[in-house]
Amino acid sequence: MMKIQASESIVKIENPSQEQFLGKWKQYQPFIIENVAKNWDACKHWSNDYLIKHCGNNLVPIRFFKKDFLDDYKQFAYHEGYNLQKEMKYKDYVKNYVENKGINGLGCYLIEADVEKYFPEIIGDITYPKYLSSKPFVSLWHGFSSQDFTSASPLHFDRIHNIFVQIRGRKRILLFPPSNYLSFYPPLEDSSGMGHNSKVNPDIFNLELFPKFPWQERIEVVLQPGEMLYIPPFWWHHVTAVDENISLSFWYDVKIQEFLKQKKMLSVFFNIAPHYLYHAFSSGSLIHTLDFFKGIF
Repeated sequence: MMKIQASESIVKIENPSQEQFLGKWKQYQPFIIENVAKNWDACKHWSNDYLIKHCGNNLVPIRFFKKDFLDDYKQFAYHEGYNLQKEMKYKDYVKNYVENKGINGLGCYLIEADVEKYFPEIIGDITYPKYLSSKPFVSLWHGFSSQDFTSASPLHFDRIHNIFVQIRGRKRILLFPPSNYLSFYPPLEDSSGMGHNSKVNPDIFNLELFPKFPWQERIEVVLQPGEMLYIPPFWWHHVTAVDENISLSFWYDVKIQEFLKQKKMLSVFFNIAPHYLYHAFSSGSLIHTLDFFKGIF
């Protein structure tokens, strides 16, 4: 497989035109966009009080985690680790959990909530990026960090484009270029394993257990309020809260012609697909098989 090299430091560009964005996008590298989102009403107004005033009674999906969730890949790399989820009023989540930084030994995270479904009252505070031609699906994340629990997304890849926007607070993001898929130790040996997740927590160095993992290839970013991070499809990333924060993901499906426009993405796809699809078929998970190809063909 053709190796994807990470740039030594991440590129930052200011308020790019669509042409300038696509020039960077074609290189199949992550990059940061400055001086765009900071002008949105979302970045100016989305305090907890403002959000509770407008959306406080909305029922939102909250996922609960044990405080040692990221210490054991048997929790974060398998479907069973994500079963503890319930809906509650947004104001109860903020007042009882976020502002108390967790409760009763459990952490929790408002994770990947469909903005149009759960927060329709504040859509007007967002300016949808117009860099890519299709309309994105938009998700909202609201998490926090404390001594006992830090909201996080374990090391994984997405099969679609992600323009990730930091609205409030900060997030630390570790990025890894998609070299050999198996060197990321996806949990393919078990039918409940998530083929887009890694068994590796890149914050816990373990050369004995994961000798082939590309430990030295990581790019570390602390995303500041008002910054946007473009994450290409199939790039691995690990996200943790630095402090209480709100983020938005603008998701864009990959179109088949983009495999020719984005350098080296096709070779990455062919490196992943046989293993991912064999795992999906052998575990009887047709829905995951279809999801892998959704939006491409």
